[in-house]
Amino acid sequence: MDRLEPAPDGEPEVATVVDNRGMLCAQGILRLMRSMLTVAPEGIVKVFSSDLAAEHDYPAWCRTTGHRFLGHRREPDAQWGSLVVSFVQKRADEPVP
Repeated sequence: MDRLEPAPDGEPEVATVVDNRGMLCAQGILRLMRSMLTVAPEGIVKVFSSDLAAEHDYPAWCRTTGHRFLGHRREPDAQWGSLVVSFVQKRADEPVP
């Protein structure tokens, strides 16, 4: 996570949050794609996913699109059991429309 200033709790500064709880990962990828349209280059998106396939799908999506996958962590959730919390950094060369 070079060139990023950590937030007080140790996370990178986040430009936007995408809440994909209750969605299949394919739907979550589409929501992540749409959110990238409004994020500045090198901005970070934090994604909450209840579909554990996100652990594999988001890194793969980043490899194919040129965005940078920064990592995952698991968090407990009262409704969904376990959430995957992912961090994705927008490509530096992709402007905001």
